[in-house]
Amino acid sequence: MAVKDILVHIDTSESGVGVNEFALSLASRTGSYLTAAGLAIQFVPSSAMDDGGGYASLVEITEQSKADARAAYDRLKSAATSDVQTDFIMIEGVAQTARERFGELGRHFDLSIVGQGTPVNADDGLMVEGALYGSGRPVFVVPAAHRGPAALDKVLVCWDGGLPAARAVAGALSLLRLAKQIEVVTVAKSDQAPEELPGFNITRHLSRHGLAPTLKKLPPAKDAGEAILAYAKEFGADFIVMGAFGHWRLREFILGGATRTALDKMGCPLLMSH
Repeated sequence: MAVKDILVHIDTSESGVGVNEFALSLASRTGSYLTAAGLAIQFVPSSAMDDGGGYASLVEITEQSKADARAAYDRLKSAATSDVQTDFIMIEGVAQTARERFGELGRHFDLSIVGQGTPVNADDGLMVEGALYGSGRPVFVVPAAHRGPAALDKVLVCWDGGLPAARAVAGALSLLRLAKQIEVVTVAKSDQAPEELPGFNITRHLSRHGLAPTLKKLPPAKDAGEAILAYAKEFGADFIVMGAFGHWRLREFILGGATRTALDKMGCPLLMSH
């Protein structure tokens, strides 16, 4: 799948600067149209509110969030190079449904880009789960500390033979063609025979696409996410391709252990699929 149509969530915090820079450069590199989605949180007034002042203040907060999102988009648009076309969509809704709407919107794009989020901007972080479990498309998660354009030269591909990993590799193929070095990494299971090399078939598959991946087998680890991130730092990965484990239950996203670790402690962007 060629990447030609990208959705980015407008993060109005300071970390949004890095998300914008990443998104604009990726759109330029891939020749993609870039659509920015702003979020305007709506608040439901409680019965305990007064005869109008409280409700008016909630409306004012929503309007301010719209203005902030629009201003953030204006900054993104002004920073775009001449080869990148942009558009803007406003998502309005209460906090618990906004992430679902973002995920649904993401179904109409080749991939989505979201920021990692910070404790101060929890709603922004929720977009990660909404995109991963609601879009059915690959999602680039950009670390809060990231600044500068998207680097695509060195890629670490995580492989365990599972469905999320298979979807992640398939969704990343067009970007892997832009890389100069690809390493497929597997984390051995404690009961696995030392001679077993579970990533062989996927490296062969990638080679048939004209790529030249190498294979790295990491020893068994209590936390596979920690092991992968540590090796990614050693390898100098520009980004990591990995499947996202978890499910959606009772309006809450339950993330798998390695997925949660990777999202919480990422040192470079993650290209994830569920």
